[in-house]
Amino acid sequence: MPKDLRSFIAELESRYPEEVARVTKPIAPRYEITALLTQLEKQKRFPLLFCENVEGADAPVVINAQASRKLMALALECQPAELANRFSEKQGKPIAPVEVETAPVHEVVKTGDDVDLTKVPLLTHYDVNAAPYITAGIVVAADPDTGVRNTSYNRLMMARKRELRIFMAIGRHLWTLHNKMELRNEPLPVAIVVGVHPLFSLGAQAFTPSTEDEYAVIGGMMGEALRVAKAKTLPVLVPADAEMVIEGKILPKVRREEGPFGEFTGHAVSKDERPVIEVTAITHRNNYIFQDVHAGYTEHKLMGAVPREAALIKAVRLTVPTVKNVCMPVSGNCRFHAYISIGKRTPGQAKNAICAAFASDMLLKHLVIVDEDIDVFDEEQVLWAVSNRFQADHGLVVIANAQGSELDPSAGPGGVNAKMGLDATKPLTGFAPELRVPDEVMKRIRLEDFLPHLR
Repeated sequence: MPKDLRSFIAELESRYPEEVARVTKPIAPRYEITALLTQLEKQKRFPLLFCENVEGADAPVVINAQASRKLMALALECQPAELANRFSEKQGKPIAPVEVETAPVHEVVKTGDDVDLTKVPLLTHYDVNAAPYITAGIVVAADPDTGVRNTSYNRLMMARKRELRIFMAIGRHLWTLHNKMELRNEPLPVAIVVGVHPLFSLGAQAFTPSTEDEYAVIGGMMGEALRVAKAKTLPVLVPADAEMVIEGKILPKVRREEGPFGEFTGHAVSKDERPVIEVTAITHRNNYIFQDVHAGYTEHKLMGAVPREAALIKAVRLTVPTVKNVCMPVSGNCRFHAYISIGKRTPGQAKNAICAAFASDMLLKHLVIVDEDIDVFDEEQVLWAVSNRFQADHGLVVIANAQGSELDPSAGPGGVNAKMGLDATKPLTGFAPELRVPDEVMKRIRLEDFLPHLR
């Protein structure tokens, strides 16, 4: 059975029912689902949320498919602390896609005047949002010269029944492809994929060279060839087992107002002139499920963390081979902060790790290097290391006027900011010992034996 969104939900409900929460009462797509998620977030609860009865919609809405490291670890069949290494392992084993004639995503096909985005359950998350947005849409485009496919998440504002406006980060692959076609005064064909297995999503966010087909990377992540089929109105192959595909063309030399929009930082970004997508078709499964990602919430921050962590480990290990693990915590939007543990062997290794990390990821802003005895996924341990092992006069690295994220609300024009690295590792000699209970005693004295009621 192909890996798709509904098979993932079925597996969770069968094996891990506590990870799924179904909402059966009617709920509005404008603000109300966000209100519900806000309350769950405050309680630090992150179930996959299945809203069965969305007012005015012809489909249920699923959110939080990747809202915790546990959910992603279940998909990748590993422990949460092993996610980055497991991701790298799968990314290194791409599997080419296989084309099929019949696709579930083509069970319903709407073209021409039948195309109507207002009938799709697009959500409005915040009062600042100018319109409903597609936030879980994975945009697929192919290089017109090589045919190599690129996949990326992009925010998409609904403007009219057949019009979307898209934000593309400058210099990224999709922006480059659109720029190439725009210089030729030609539209860029794109497919917007909605409703996929978390492994598809993770593969779509992998950091890859522009020469690598990301459908093959997704196949490697899923451990099986991605089934693809010809799009109905464009020369693009689309995932056969997606819940929905929106076909369209990014028009050349057309810009219209997009935004404001509430971004992953928890702040609104202002409106600006953005490229326009002319929608040519909407296809979906019978009884399709619409997938959403709430910007500014844990899932939006966390879903991109694992690919970034995997790329960061790989880059830093070229300079410091003893890197143990990397965490890009939710507290730093899973982009701006990173905690890296290393097996320190020489005095300058922590500083080398800082330099390598900043060079490899433009969005990184604050970085903490700790010893291998610190669990980077336990923020309390990381801060304990900063408290006990860091001295600013010799452990602090500051890089002024560096390129960062244009979405950082504290950054200067164009996203220019200051970067800070903290060496919170112990010196190799002469440091105070830590308090420890002997290992033999820790193994012998078990909590459940002495306090069974606390199980």
